[in-house]
Amino acid sequence: MTPSKKLQQCLFLLKRKLKDQNITYQQLANRLGVSLLTVKRQLNSEEIAFSKLLAICDSVGIEFHEIWQQVEAQKPEHTMFTKEQDNAFCRFPNLYQYFVELFVNKKNPQQIQIEHKLTAVSSYLYLRKLEEIQLISLSVGGKVSFLVSAPLGFMKSTKFVFKEIQNALFEVSNRLFDDENHEDFVLVKPLMLPDELRAKMYKETMELVSRYAELSESYFTQSEHPSHHFVVCGYRKDDINLGFKITNITNFD
Repeated sequence: MTPSKKLQQCLFLLKRKLKDQNITYQQLANRLGVSLLTVKRQLNSEEIAFSKLLAICDSVGIEFHEIWQQVEAQKPEHTMFTKEQDNAFCRFPNLYQYFVELFVNKKNPQQIQIEHKLTAVSSYLYLRKLEEIQLISLSVGGKVSFLVSAPLGFMKSTKFVFKEIQNALFEVSNRLFDDENHEDFVLVKPLMLPDELRAKMYKETMELVSRYAELSESYFTQSEHPSHHFVVCGYRKDDINLGFKITNITNFD
């Protein structure tokens, strides 16, 4: 959830608390020493100064931190790519990258065309394909409107996700054996755990990664910070000897 959306949610919860306590806008205006119009404008604006928000809470005896905790506890509903969209991205990975430039990186078609040295025809075909799979709509003048909203992601067990996982695992494997110092974080830890405890570990790992992913998507997609791929893999290994068998030998030369 972006800071702007969190602020809007704070205002929504604050207005609901005012209603629960039977505090009218006029009563709130009297306590703040401002006009009724000012109160209405503040509570229904897209932006409000943090100091004014605190002043409203204090004037009616509402603890701001309680409202903020409720906002933080809310998990945004993810919009999922459809099967048709997943198939298109799996077949045309470059189409997915184009959509990322539009949707995540907030670039317009002209910027993408220049940066990626696309022809006008190619740029048009990308946009029309995204419109065809109902991710965007194009106006007569070529203006792009998104038909989806963040947070946006893939459903489990989709073709594109499997392909991305496969590519990521290959990339990690290749990087381990080249001669460059990538300063990558790599951890391999054999574990022998009951199914319940292993499932708990997976769940906690997912929750931790999801929190950092939300920070990344909400605050840092437009930053100059380098991009990192975080690959987590857990699987059952039947051979407790890590794949190395004890065999007959003649020497160790």
